[in-house]
Amino acid sequence: MSALNATIGETIAQSNQSIQICPPPRHELVVKVLKYFIFGAIFAVSLSGNCFVCWVVWKRLRMRTVMNYYLVNLAAADLAFTLICIPFDLPVQEKSCIWPYFGALCKVLFPLQTLCASASVFTLTAIGYSRYRAIVHPLKTQIGLADAKKSIYLIWLASLVLVFPYVLVLRVNPSTGHCEEGWPEPKQIYSRIYSFTIFFVEYAIPLPVVFVSYLKICRELRLNGDRVPVAQPDQIKDSEKVLKMSIVITIVFAVCALPNHIAWLVLDFFSDNKCAQCNTWVILANMFVFANSAADPIVYTVFNRRYRDEFKSLLNCQEVEMGEHNENAVDLDDRVV
Repeated sequence: MSALNATIGETIAQSNQSIQICPPPRHELVVKVLKYFIFGAIFAVSLSGNCFVCWVVWKRLRMRTVMNYYLVNLAAADLAFTLICIPFDLPVQEKSCIWPYFGALCKVLFPLQTLCASASVFTLTAIGYSRYRAIVHPLKTQIGLADAKKSIYLIWLASLVLVFPYVLVLRVNPSTGHCEEGWPEPKQIYSRIYSFTIFFVEYAIPLPVVFVSYLKICRELRLNGDRVPVAQPDQIKDSEKVLKMSIVITIVFAVCALPNHIAWLVLDFFSDNKCAQCNTWVILANMFVFANSAADPIVYTVFNRRYRDEFKSLLNCQEVEMGEHNENAVDLDDRVV
């Protein structure tokens, strides 16, 4: 009997060893390669595209308009999001949410991601308001560059305030090795309140307000386009195209951000295992958020002629003439085609 048990034990050991050294199923390998390819493409496009946007506005004085300042702020948030998320999130996913970094980074990494997302949606709101004020209320004092800079500071300050509770509760759980939220009792209630707050402040409140503003702008341009103060007759069409670009940017953000908000609300309300954040659906939701950072500079280039001209001059190593720009200037629109 002992010999039989020994034989069975050896057989089981050999079987376990063969299972351990067996390569992963082919479909899992294909999915992993595809995931890394998509993340790599998103990272490359976002890094190069958003750096280009920041470089153009910094280099060319004529590009320093209110609209472009907001676009640079959006590009900076997208760029920071890309550099923070993709390189650091992938190792966490590969280790099944086991935190691979030192503990202090747990309080920094995820809040920075939320910070950048908040800054993005607040910037979109500021863009919508500046367009609304310029076109629907043209006789009122308009937003100048100094005002835009102040609002950008406020955007980041508000984003910091929003993520501060998140910084306080995050810590690495020594028993699981996961970077988790350590809310006080009742933990579930506080966690759900914060998730709801993030959803409403970052999505449910600002985006409808922005879309209503754009609807009013469209109505104003259609019914009273002749009342909009412009220097040239064709600038009404240019205003419409700037509006179209702004709407597309907002729609792209809304579509890309929604799956991530839904995923986290589902985790908070219908799942007891926060490690489910590493499952396929949440990874796909994160991929949509990452893709938004790469999509924004593409939208700018497609809708804005100046960005296309600067991109062509960069490729051809040509210098574009730099004009003077008034620090207090107010732009009703940026030239697009």
